[in-house]
Amino acid sequence: MPQLSKICLLLLSLFVAIQVANAVLGVDISAAASESDFSCMVKNGYTFVIIRCWCSYGGSDPNCPTSIKNAWAGGMSHVDAYMFPCAGQSASTQVSELVTYLKGSKYGQIWFDIETNPSSGCGWSGDLSSNCNYLSDLISEAVKLGVNPGVYASEYMWGQIMGSSCTVASKYALWYADYDNSPSFGGFSSFGGWSTPSMKQYNGNSNLCGVGVDLDYY
Repeated sequence: MPQLSKICLLLLSLFVAIQVANAVLGVDISAAASESDFSCMVKNGYTFVIIRCWCSYGGSDPNCPTSIKNAWAGGMSHVDAYMFPCAGQSASTQVSELVTYLKGSKYGQIWFDIETNPSSGCGWSGDLSSNCNYLSDLISEAVKLGVNPGVYASEYMWGQIMGSSCTVASKYALWYADYDNSPSFGGFSSFGGWSTPSMKQYNGNSNLCGVGVDLDYY
């Protein structure tokens, strides 16, 4: 039995090592970053980025197009955009304006940031069903415009804002937040109709190469 336990432990360690070796690390940012910033991140093993391109007050982020350009020039292998929607404004109009704003920028997909909105007049309704319908409108407009949508949320925020019965986004990618400082999907609990996530934000409010970032994994 002791020998069998050693073998099992060795196999477990090998499995973990393989998982770590296959991990793809990246960042998300809400501030401007230069080509040299991104080059530094790549050298430190962070090879993808999600850039805020729509702010919580319902307007485009002026840093976004330049940061996207700098990310590619700095060697990032994948660049996405994220939108912090203002629930007090039209869902379809905001998506349409963002897609128009991003014309000429190379990006993979747009992620909708579902969390408490601090901007005046932009907070989510207390009606979970209404919020769920609003997200459905965001997604529908993105699809109509030929954009691949995804959703960013934590299990807690989803429950508070959308409710456990809201599954309108379940066929699209989930980028979930769980600040356990572990670049893995271990411990993920199903919510919103998702049984498997696509990406994880595992550390928030970090600093990398002089830039404020959150750390992500897939």
